[in-house]
Amino acid sequence: MLTAEVLKSYLKEMPRGHIFDLTYALFADAFPPGEPDPGARAALRAFAAECRCDLNHNALEGRYELTRR
Repeated sequence: MLTAEVLKSYLKEMPRGHIFDLTYALFADAFPPGEPDPGARAALRAFAAECRCDLNHNALEGRYELTRR
């Protein structure tokens, strides 16, 4: 199970340009209830900004991409 705190520590250690694929299942673990909840999406957007990551939603593959700036 992935928590937001574990994800934050990982993202902050990633090199610039590295991409973390956050599947919908992992998204639900870290930001319940997950997809498609608007509150969970808003929390993820704020979280990505805090971690200095760009966020891309890849709905066809069922995941979010967090790219370290």
